[in-house]
Amino acid sequence: MYKFLTGIFEQFADLIYKQKCVVCGCSKTNEILCKNCLKTVHNLSPFAQRKVEGVNIFCACKYEGAVKNLITNFKFNGRKNAAIPCAQILYKYFTEVVKSNDLDLNPKNALLICIPSHRLRVLKRGYCHTELILKEFSNLSKIPYDLKIIKKVKNTLPQYKVRADKRAKNVSGAFKIASNRARGKTLILIDDITTTGATLFEAVSNLKKQKYDNIICFTLAC
Repeated sequence: MYKFLTGIFEQFADLIYKQKCVVCGCSKTNEILCKNCLKTVHNLSPFAQRKVEGVNIFCACKYEGAVKNLITNFKFNGRKNAAIPCAQILYKYFTEVVKSNDLDLNPKNALLICIPSHRLRVLKRGYCHTELILKEFSNLSKIPYDLKIIKKVKNTLPQYKVRADKRAKNVSGAFKIASNRARGKTLILIDDITTTGATLFEAVSNLKKQKYDNIICFTLAC
């Protein structure tokens, strides 16, 4: 609750004073992510870093430096407005992937979904960070989104608190998938971070069980 209230206060202060960079704290440029910090963000190769269940996973950046600080402030320090630069970084990478792989992911044949948070986590944080990225990404790409296809029904431990070899068990049964909501569409599944890939594996395998066969995954960091 303290972090949530602190985040609200910081955002209110940003409206009165100059907006501070969520990474370095400077207010010279009045930007959520200042130009100096943005310069340190470098995209990875626009080709799939790995696969789960035959589905390509594209990861925009390494989880380090400015990107790590950006995500940390976004998820744990109440900086809700960090969703904007997160989506911008991911969208820039997305356009490179589409071009390099000759993918047909236009708004007519694609639909955005994300790895959601459990409702108790949302209440504690005050927002679902992946949904905020999703909505900003949708604004940039003009691709519509659907928040009802995948729901998190198990309040799992945060994956970073779980040993790598226990993470698959931690997220087992965590998601409920709605059927018949995206016939003929390619689902673009978005998440903030992937490490072992256990969360994406659980989500993708359950989506496939409900006959969602055309899936592609994008994460901000890995």
